[in-house]
Amino acid sequence: MKEIIRLILKYHFTIIFILLEVLCFSLIVNNNDYQRVVFSQYSSSVFNYISSVVTETENYFWLAERNENLVKENVALKNRLEILNSKKDSSEVKSFILDSCILYNYVDAKVVNATFNRTKNYLTLNRGGQDGVRKEMAVCSPEGVVGLIQDTSEHYSFVIPLINVNSRVSAKIKKNGYYGSLQWDGSDYRYSNLNDIPYHVEISPGDTVVTSGFSSIFPEGLLIGFVESTTRETANFLAIKVRLAVDFKKLYHVYIVNDYWKDEKKRLEGNNYHE
Repeated sequence: MKEIIRLILKYHFTIIFILLEVLCFSLIVNNNDYQRVVFSQYSSSVFNYISSVVTETENYFWLAERNENLVKENVALKNRLEILNSKKDSSEVKSFILDSCILYNYVDAKVVNATFNRTKNYLTLNRGGQDGVRKEMAVCSPEGVVGLIQDTSEHYSFVIPLINVNSRVSAKIKKNGYYGSLQWDGSDYRYSNLNDIPYHVEISPGDTVVTSGFSSIFPEGLLIGFVESTTRETANFLAIKVRLAVDFKKLYHVYIVNDYWKDEKKRLEGNNYHE
């Protein structure tokens, strides 16, 4: 208390000056219409600015949770879309049969570990066997195809992404349906290569590349990327450089695709095809 009194006595002239300035300012504002309006507008803009800063700060701290909720909502919508598509194609079939026609189910997941500067890159997801995740399930993001599940534990899964030299994905040019094999060459994580497209096919930079649907892993029509350039690889085929839609440096939220009929298809093909 003594320190406070000593401080006031030491700076009493300054304190009195500040108080008088405040009093004068108050009198001017309260007794002059123009000054009152200007002050009111200025104070309103200042408080609005402070309020916006506080709101943006709060939004920043809640951003991760909101993104997670959006991903879950997106997965739920995709599952409902599969149901609607199956019903649209079988409008005269009973409901219990319609439910059995659902092709895919989606599970949301987060990337908890990843590499992008190796020749054999990988991702680790926070979903595993207890979540229904199995080997050879597709992994996608809202931007496009990510890769496929190679192995799982109870709580985690190991993903081979498109930017792994061992990755092979059946892909096609969306505008004309010509398909080939997408394979990464181990150089730039932003690009991959689409091979086995005949040289006579008309392809232009910017054309969309999607999954062909021929494999038992990826649904048809999922975005892979866009044609960057084409070269004549051999006398019969083109080498197409594809700019990948997914930025693997920023990848965090993904979803895992479960094909309900994959096992049936593989079993049928295995029983009837022998080299």
